Amino acid sequence: MSTAPFADEVAAELRPHLPPGTSPAAAAGLGRFCELLRSANEHLNLTRITDARGMALLHVVDALTVLPLLRDAHTLADLGSGGGVPGLPLALVRPDLRVTLLESRGRKAAALGGIVRELGLAGRVAVAPVRGEAWLAENKMEVVVARAVGRAPAVLELLSPVRKGFRRLILMKGPTVDAELAELN
Repeated sequence: MSTAPFADEVAAELRPHLPPGTSPAAAAGLGRFCELLRSANEHLNLTRITDARGMALLHVVDALTVLPLLRDAHTLADLGSGGGVPGLPLALVRPDLRVTLLESRGRKAAALGGIVRELGLAGRVAVAPVRGEAWLAENKMEVVVARAVGRAPAVLELLSPVRKGFRRLILMKGPTVDAELAELN
């Protein structure tokens, strides 16, 4: 077993997978984010993935897969943010991106607020402890990203009334995507 701090273990797992040009500070921040998430998870169910390799690959690297879709974006809302994925990893790698973490569960939102403060992101990452569709009815965003918040048809129906509140929607889906898309037809 390694004696390196957890954040260093995560950073080592991440190193070969980070986008070119990722700053050392961003890489360290990603490791620290995973460390803070794991710590908060001890008191609150934020993630089932708690090992360094799993957090690096299944949370951070997965979150960063949407970076090419954000090239021209400056604002992002993370719908149903849960443990802050993908919003916080994206904010750490894209310091020009303003992120709002939308998490309606008060305890989870409070935990996210603590993580944001610990990472020094309070100036450009906000936590809104409200339902995403209610927040989007009052606020405009360039991009809304949703990961692990529900089936595609349900998310699209939920966001349909507030569609003018954002320019692009990114649904991060897993192996059930084909069945979910078939439901839309």
